[in-house]
Amino acid sequence: MTRRRIKLVCERCGKEFEAGARRRVVHCRECAEYLRRKGQGPLQIQKKTSLNQPRSSYIQPKEVCWTRAERDLEYYLQRFKRFQVYDCVTPPNLDSITDEDRQLANKIAARMSAETWKPILGQSIAQVGHWDLLSMSDDEWESRKQVIRTALSKLLRPGIGVARLTKALHRKRPRLIPICDNVVLKALGVYGGKKADTIIACMDRFREIGRKHISRLQKLKELSKQLQAEMTELRILELLYWVQFGPFSPSS
Repeated sequence: MTRRRIKLVCERCGKEFEAGARRRVVHCRECAEYLRRKGQGPLQIQKKTSLNQPRSSYIQPKEVCWTRAERDLEYYLQRFKRFQVYDCVTPPNLDSITDEDRQLANKIAARMSAETWKPILGQSIAQVGHWDLLSMSDDEWESRKQVIRTALSKLLRPGIGVARLTKALHRKRPRLIPICDNVVLKALGVYGGKKADTIIACMDRFREIGRKHISRLQKLKELSKQLQAEMTELRILELLYWVQFGPFSPSS
């Protein structure tokens, strides 16, 4: 029985080629061989991607639509009214976990009970400096990743996952730790892996995108000042992903 052939366009070089109708990976023979030699073919990627590592290295993040960024920022502030109860609040203790952190996270739908939060009360995060994710050098970021990962690993546990913990920690380190909920993780292409590694992968993605578009983010920060709702560039970037790729976009 003759296998059905179809015409495809190589995702890497753009050349048209014929392949079996059930083919899933769209690379011509030459590009497939090139990627295999580089260790970047689909089989090599599948082997490298374990359950303990997020798959963000192999999935491209969605792109923010910058032409609507100002409008989306204003929309978020007007619709959700969270600035006064969350974004302008500074926790009383920045280097130790308190119940106020849980209460603050609950202002943006973390929905955590005091009993859930109790095991980590009093734990220190003093080793995690008040660093700026978008402005630190590459060497600084590489040297600080493990410090952050270790601190996160001690706090994550059943009932306190990626979204809940980052909602609590963001206000303690507003220039460093983004809120990593499911909408944001999906939009950034971060899937699977240990929870601490997932947060680090999300930070990696935000750092890459934020540094690329820092001038735009700085202008949006100035806009937030004018709206009496000053936010960090990191928080603004995260909000743009949440608004544009979540269930509450302006068009919904």
